Amino acid sequence: MASIWQQQRFRHLLSSAVVCLLLIVPAAVAFLHWDRPSGPLWMALGATLLLALFFGIQSRRLLLRNRALALARTQSASMNACLNEDLGLAKLRYTDLLDNAGDAFFFIDPGTGALQQINRRAEELIGYTAKEIGRLDLSALFPGRQRRRYLHLLNKVIRDGYSEEANLLFRCKDGRILNGEVHARLGTLGPDQVIHGVVRDVTDIRRIEQELRSKNRDLTLVNEIAHHVAGSRDLADMLGDVLSRLVRACGADGGGIYVVRHKGSTLHLVAHLGVTPEVLAEIGQMQTGTGLAGRIAALGKPKAAWNVQSDQRLFSAAVRRAGWRGFQGIPLVSNEKTTGVLFLFNLNNRILSREEVDVLLAVGKQIGNAIESAELFDALQWQNRLTQVSNRELEQSRSKLRQNLARMEEANRALERIDQMKTSFLAMASHELRTPLTYVLAGTQLLSELLPERLSAEEARVLDSIRQGGLRLERIIRDLIEVARIESQNVYLAREAVDVPALMTTIGRQFLPLCEERGISCTIAEVPGAVELYGDQQHLEKTFIRLLENALKFTPSGGRIDLLAEVRSAADIQQGRERLRLFSPTFFAAPLPESLLQVTVRDSGIGIAPEDHMRIFDKFYEIGDIAGHFTSQTRFGGKGVGLGLTLVKGMVEAHGGMVWVESDAPMPGSAFHVLLPLGEPAAADAPHG
Repeated sequence: MASIWQQQRFRHLLSSAVVCLLLIVPAAVAFLHWDRPSGPLWMALGATLLLALFFGIQSRRLLLRNRALALARTQSASMNACLNEDLGLAKLRYTDLLDNAGDAFFFIDPGTGALQQINRRAEELIGYTAKEIGRLDLSALFPGRQRRRYLHLLNKVIRDGYSEEANLLFRCKDGRILNGEVHARLGTLGPDQVIHGVVRDVTDIRRIEQELRSKNRDLTLVNEIAHHVAGSRDLADMLGDVLSRLVRACGADGGGIYVVRHKGSTLHLVAHLGVTPEVLAEIGQMQTGTGLAGRIAALGKPKAAWNVQSDQRLFSAAVRRAGWRGFQGIPLVSNEKTTGVLFLFNLNNRILSREEVDVLLAVGKQIGNAIESAELFDALQWQNRLTQVSNRELEQSRSKLRQNLARMEEANRALERIDQMKTSFLAMASHELRTPLTYVLAGTQLLSELLPERLSAEEARVLDSIRQGGLRLERIIRDLIEVARIESQNVYLAREAVDVPALMTTIGRQFLPLCEERGISCTIAEVPGAVELYGDQQHLEKTFIRLLENALKFTPSGGRIDLLAEVRSAADIQQGRERLRLFSPTFFAAPLPESLLQVTVRDSGIGIAPEDHMRIFDKFYEIGDIAGHFTSQTRFGGKGVGLGLTLVKGMVEAHGGMVWVESDAPMPGSAFHVLLPLGEPAAADAPHG
């Protein structure tokens, strides 16, 4: 603008100079010829003046017009600058809005389907920059048939103005496959018509949906198999049907189910699918510990093989010739005991996923319980057949012994006593070991979770009764397992300081209400002085509770139970060594500690005959007539399965102590004494386990 103004000023000065020359020249001529005036001269002078005046006016007008034009141009340039600045700000806002959007935006050429522009979120999502995406081939971004689905989406947008695709797969720059939910609409970008696409990453959502569908299928399969197992009476048919379901569900080429026989020494292939006769001849029966299935039975753990052709654990040559490759086997378990093996095989290199193995393990527990139940049922049937045979033989004996009526009657009375003992045994066995524990607890838990509001009060009580029965069986099984662990010295005991006064207080807090309910007085004596007892406080608490419960069951109402404690020296204990060593010969094998804690549970109950003092600590031993057997922790005369005192003896001896019983006239009732060593355990002592 400054150069234009300078040019206009130069033109104005030039025109002013010309006007001045036009004025000066005639004036000079007139001055030189002043003494000789003439008409033409004055006329020329006048004309010159008029011409100068005209040019001055035109020059002034031109100057004013140029100034106005320069001002207009300045204003126009300023306005253009403001418009350019607003345009830049608008573009910046548009770019910021587009790049900071939470969703990925794509601008697509409706003619070719090429991606013209993307925002920052789209760059982060697929890994390509806006420049790279413009040169990218569609087949690189949309793998396989996804390119055709993408073009079909664009055609629908062009036809209808809008379309969407809930599951379109994108191949990212790093090779990942992204699951996108696409919403596309026909629009414009400047003067051009484009398709606006919005993409949301739903990969995690689709993965979760797929996992939920898979879990639902697995739960449905387990539920169907559980119902089928519970309702089937024929073991072979049930195993064959379950195997067929599992082969289809896991996409296997075949499989089989072994049952452990002969006290765990052999495996018998009871059900099989896809196994050729040649293979069946070799693997139909095998020893535990041999081959993959035998190892599973021996160790109780699942095993898999990607390709059994090169697996050294495989012993069957027929399996290699049959082309088996992928293998998965799991143990069939019931009450921590392996009752069989389930295996699946594939003709290609394949191994099942962890989720599929978990489903097989869940099914394996159901099948294991069914096998154990079937074996128990077979054993009962065999016992029934033996009973029938015995009855027939008895009838034959009666017909032969008719000549001697007295001897026959005596034999009949003896047989009746034996038959009564047998009947009592079967009654107690059926009372304690009926319906498999797993079905009861699993069924009641499933019903209580699925039908909490649909059950009436009576139905809820019935369901709770079933659950309580199952829990009772569970407690019995736990006691059996604990006895087995104690006998195998496989129970873990903590070696920590035991707060004996606090232990006595805790025991009294649990036991005194039971005594009050039965009308029995109970005294929990204080521990004399400070004692240093080391062991497992939880196991010791259970031990003393068992002794107190035993005293409570055999003490009538109005009786008395005392829990006493005193510190004994090794010399005092040695005086009764000959009598005490009958209860625990190993206790006196090592030197005794200087001091010991003696805890006594004394009751005024029915007492124990001397001939039973040693036998009451044996497994499954109960005093009295088994015909009056009933289970209770508080009722007078209640009995269990005869494991309580066995557990007491085993746990006390595991702590390095001993237990014995006294029940001598004229004192009523009996007294159980527990002797535990005091002081820190020696460094060589190690907990069981």
